[in-house]
Amino acid sequence: MINDELLKRFFSNQCTTEEARMVANYLQEHPDMLEKYLPEAEFLQLQEEGHFPETVSQQWLKNIHQQTVSGDNRKKWAKRLAIAAVTAGVLVGGTMLLFHRNQQKIAAVNPGLTINTPSEQQQLTTNTSQKAMAILLPDGSIVQLLPAASMVYDKEFRENRNIYLTGEADFTVAADKLHPFIVYSGELYTTALGTFFHVKAIPGEDMISVRLNNGKVMVQGSINKKKIINDVVLTPGKELKYYRKTGKAFVSDFNTRGTDVLVKAGNNGTGYTKPDWYKFNNQPMSQVLDQLSNYYGIAIYYYPSDVMEIYFDGKFEKTDSLEKILTDLTLPNNLKLIRNDSGFIIKRK
Repeated sequence: MINDELLKRFFSNQCTTEEARMVANYLQEHPDMLEKYLPEAEFLQLQEEGHFPETVSQQWLKNIHQQTVSGDNRKKWAKRLAIAAVTAGVLVGGTMLLFHRNQQKIAAVNPGLTINTPSEQQQLTTNTSQKAMAILLPDGSIVQLLPAASMVYDKEFRENRNIYLTGEADFTVAADKLHPFIVYSGELYTTALGTFFHVKAIPGEDMISVRLNNGKVMVQGSINKKKIINDVVLTPGKELKYYRKTGKAFVSDFNTRGTDVLVKAGNNGTGYTKPDWYKFNNQPMSQVLDQLSNYYGIAIYYYPSDVMEIYFDGKFEKTDSLEKILTDLTLPNNLKLIRNDSGFIIKRK
């Protein structure tokens, strides 16, 4: 049954795929209802800013512009385009249309935040592949963005390090007590200073979860400035699950063992003197990466499971570049070397 609650959940990107199809069919039969939730002025603004899925906008806009009929029919076409765009947004789990509306909700909850549609100062990243995508943020933090997930963040962090996530991701946060790292995910937002945690907030699913592997995070939640859960501080091995339909949150334990966490090589120390040459004798790859990171003073990130059974014999000269050495290490071992402004990431191909 279509009711006001279901319509609100539809336009908040919180209903299931089946519910989304049902609401879309209802709106096609009752296009005037769309005005209540997506006014035509807002729809036109979204269209002008290019927030509709490309396949949807090209097909429907062509039909709109080709109409030479009355304004009422043109308006009907426009509203049907909006329905199609919203439906596509719900079904694919995070189009820019729904992100735009989520930004407005975040701004309402946090009036002090200035949130804009991604511009030259912001970066929108969407993982359209079937594998996790490693992203190095401006502060050196690492995000492992899972398939179909997307996030928006500032290209340069100045004050708070704000991340707007749709979908699922792991965060390895660079320590910075003066600049909190905040991940907004639906109704919840998680604040960290330096830690590793996992957030899952998939559009259409009832549950939002936050898992903490190490460090400490605070999880908070609000809708329209009203707190929906008590503030929760998680310790390593704890997971918070929030259920949208009931509005209840629970904290439980989870297994933190595993080797799929992106780690940073070296010990972040200073004062290492690079010798004229150095040789490795059947040393584990992890030790080699630690030593190289310390010698060159450059960050190297890797997944322990990718290098667990790799040992290395070899000699390098002081004049060899770190990129050349890492290429020699990764290429024969079916590893991928990713260069970034803050260092290198090594991962399995």
